[in-house]
Amino acid sequence: MQKNKGTFQVETITFTALLVALQVVLGNILQIPLMEKQYNFGFLPIAIAGALLGAPAAMIVGGLGDFLGAHLFPQGAYFPGFTLTNVLVGLVCGLVLYRRKPSIVRVIIAVVVSLVCINWPLNSFWLSMLYTSKGFMGWFAMRGPNYLFEVPANIVLVYLCLKGLSKVNLPASLALNR
Repeated sequence: MQKNKGTFQVETITFTALLVALQVVLGNILQIPLMEKQYNFGFLPIAIAGALLGAPAAMIVGGLGDFLGAHLFPQGAYFPGFTLTNVLVGLVCGLVLYRRKPSIVRVIIAVVVSLVCINWPLNSFWLSMLYTSKGFMGWFAMRGPNYLFEVPANIVLVYLCLKGLSKVNLPASLALNR
């Protein structure tokens, strides 16, 4: 039986839209206050999109989820730098996790590169641009202790979600164990 190419596109668009909605909710409504920032679960849908759909869809989930979340639940003026950060996080998750069997090593690489190498320095830079009371190093140092909690928490959550999704009967175009 020949696979209809249009079906794959509909599945991809549908799953991307669902993950964007999930990113908006988990990134803006479900939050845990930490010392200098709030921990949210918005990273999960981006990582899942990267694993199931690849880098382009994960970048859309990250960027569109941040854009919509910033406008639906504003916490100040919209700043596109934070959206760029989420797009880059989606790129990393897609490159590292796409259609690979869930492994703790891949998840650690995706989370550490996304949070420690992209999110922490870039968001500290964007905050130093927006609020000049502290320079980049001030924001960077102040936000560091939060990542001691956030990185291991995201590693565990992403791994468990991907492990669970690998056991779900997903359409063949979205299977993780290829």
